[in-house]
Amino acid sequence: MSVFLAPKGIIDDIQAKLSRAWWAGKEKGRYWTMIPWKTLCKPKAMGGLGIRDVRLFNMALLGRQVWRLINNTDSLCFKVLSSKYFPDGNIFKAKKVDKASFTWSSIAKAAEMLKEGFGWQVENGEKINIWADNWGMEGLNGDVIKSNTLNQNEKRVKDLWLGDSRCWDANRVEQVYGRDWGDKI
Repeated sequence: MSVFLAPKGIIDDIQAKLSRAWWAGKEKGRYWTMIPWKTLCKPKAMGGLGIRDVRLFNMALLGRQVWRLINNTDSLCFKVLSSKYFPDGNIFKAKKVDKASFTWSSIAKAAEMLKEGFGWQVENGEKINIWADNWGMEGLNGDVIKSNTLNQNEKRVKDLWLGDSRCWDANRVEQVYGRDWGDKI
């Protein structure tokens, strides 16, 4: 669990040392960059040299910790972190805490970055909060709901279905999201 979001200064130093090692010649001092750093960091299959971007690699390692917390809810790490930072068990809905640990701050930053890219598997529609979660497609969240069309009991995707049939109530969806979003859903 010793993976942390390295401070920007440290990552910049590592990147600088990598680039100097690549571009430095026999002479001390200035060096000439023949290939942009972004090109060097591209995978070989895409025309680069496959050198890792340290900042992205660090974030990927933290993302792995987020994945472990999501999938290993019986682990001691999950139990300790969730008891203080996300008591409802959802790492993406962590509460704000003054003086959070460096470990949690790092993991929370990765979770924040990953949240945008995560999609939902609708299943029975019970777990997806239509007000708070990004679901279905990019931009589909509580911001696009016509708020005066929902009652207090309608909070989940399941509430927009025809009974328990797992078929959309097309008229209701159009009322709640409008014609454009309704057609997409």
